[in-house]
Amino acid sequence: MRRITVNLLIDYAPDHPYHRASVAALHEAAAKTDIPIELRIVPTDTIDAVENLTGASSAVFIGPGTPYRRPEAANEVIRAARERGVPLVAT
Repeated sequence: MRRITVNLLIDYAPDHPYHRASVAALHEAAAKTDIPIELRIVPTDTIDAVENLTGASSAVFIGPGTPYRRPEAANEVIRAARERGVPLVAT
């Protein structure tokens, strides 16, 4: 079965319960559906090429935790995903 790539846009903090829950939920969904995923955690302050982020994704998941370190980058990813038809889920 083909592996899907999910870019999780989140300024991840391991002690943040919603961040841990988001990662766990994506892995659990993959296990329950028997669809392998490659989960990439992408902090907003590391986004430099939105095209690379959306073009290399099967889906983009916008995680909880605003305010983001770079909210303009998060908004740009949302816009690019919408324009390119990349599935996007936001919390």
